[in-house]
Amino acid sequence: MDQVVCEFREEGTTLPLFIKPKNGQDSAEFIIQWIGENKELLRQKILEYGAVMFRGFKIDKGVEFERAMQQFEPELSKDYHGTSPRKQLPGTEYVFTASELPRFFPIPQHIEMSFLAAPPRNIFFCCLDEPVGPGGETTLCDFKKVYEDIDPAVRQKFEEKEVMIVRNYRKGWTVFTDPTQLKGWPEIYDTDKKEEVEEHCRKSFQDFTWMKNDGLKLVNQRAAFENHPETGDRIWFNHLQTFHWYMISDEFYRIYKRMGLFKYLLLSWFAWFLKMILFIFIGPMNCGFHTCYGDGTEIPDAVNKHVRDVTWKNMVFNRWKKGDMIMIDNYRISHGRQPYSGKRLIVVSWSKPYLRPSLREKNE
Repeated sequence: MDQVVCEFREEGTTLPLFIKPKNGQDSAEFIIQWIGENKELLRQKILEYGAVMFRGFKIDKGVEFERAMQQFEPELSKDYHGTSPRKQLPGTEYVFTASELPRFFPIPQHIEMSFLAAPPRNIFFCCLDEPVGPGGETTLCDFKKVYEDIDPAVRQKFEEKEVMIVRNYRKGWTVFTDPTQLKGWPEIYDTDKKEEVEEHCRKSFQDFTWMKNDGLKLVNQRAAFENHPETGDRIWFNHLQTFHWYMISDEFYRIYKRMGLFKYLLLSWFAWFLKMILFIFIGPMNCGFHTCYGDGTEIPDAVNKHVRDVTWKNMVFNRWKKGDMIMIDNYRISHGRQPYSGKRLIVVSWSKPYLRPSLREKNE
């Protein structure tokens, strides 16, 4: 580590660990080579701190980011069965825009693809165009701390009941009939053949039902927690923060409190009103996404608020700078996106799927 400088955001914090240039060694070629020569050390640091951020190096292109991450993780993946719209970056094979959602839309904290049987082991982000206005942070949260801070009685309920994730997809994008629809199922699975979708669902432990008008309902019952695959630490590991309509209005309200921008308070009221309309006329189980207890009963608003309080208490807000690259332990550290205005380009890559420890135990 004598070729670089290691430090934290501020005294008393440990997320993320920053790696910065030393003695003017800030070229893309230097850090790409350095990552390859120190990947085992980096694995130890990611395991210890949860995330490692490279700052101050001249990473200007998606292909440079891709080369750097392949030095660390030679076998990246481009299979993406999440809900956020993404575009592949020209000239790369494993680099995508982080999200094509509108700038005003926040993305709550989540472990990438935690609703699947095998989420990526690690996820990587890079800033190619930094935001200049307020917001735009890719926020981080240690879900080990979230697990520890959740009220023991609430934890026990989730331990006993687990969680059920419900997702509904149309064949086409239907944001005007249901704003929770972000992608159609042919985009999720890169095919419009139902038999291929069914085969994938069976392999990934997902219950599926074909609905009228070519709708697809996916239901995953999963453990609410996971043991970290290497440390054994207990981790809050589910998509409640993202796949529950309580969270959308609550997220906008918390953003308003933090940033003091009245438009987010208005969006919070609008989201709450829209939630009521959807719940009355569509029903929570027929919205684009929903989370309930594993037995199908609703999770009370008080529990949702408590989980949100704990999550926000542990969130880290770090402003992007051009060339930043971050490596994240996707089995411990969640990420999200604050809304923003103006230009911003964050790209993402991820590692191969890794079967959840709870499912490994069942299959052994």
